[in-house]
Amino acid sequence: MSVGRLAAAASGIALALTLGGCGGRAPDSPGARLYAMNCLACHQRDGAGVPGVQPPLAGTPVPTGDPGELLRWVMYGERPASLPRGPYSGVMPQFAYLSDADLATLLSYVRTSFGNQAPPVTAAMVAAARVAHRGR
Repeated sequence: MSVGRLAAAASGIALALTLGGCGGRAPDSPGARLYAMNCLACHQRDGAGVPGVQPPLAGTPVPTGDPGELLRWVMYGERPASLPRGPYSGVMPQFAYLSDADLATLLSYVRTSFGNQAPPVTAAMVAAARVAHRGR
């Protein structure tokens, strides 16, 4: 088996184990798959987060508000001013390593899931956030 096929198989097994442990089913969209691989452990299957550890994605202004603020949080760990107050002991990992397209797909999924209704994030928006961050 080639290294690429082995890595793909391992990724599939890890995803199945992650979802199986939450009683979930295999995600049916690219955004859902990216969420399962990168966000599910902290923000949970329903986007409710973990009280006192990770904030919810459902019913909070960060995912549905300013996409630039959301991008800075997800890409560079900058806590948004609009994040509801609360003692969250968890730290937001930085996902700037994801491609512009994957990050746009992931955040668009979050902005339209868990009862959220917000316009999608585009790959161009992600690219602009990268450029803006370099200029700091």
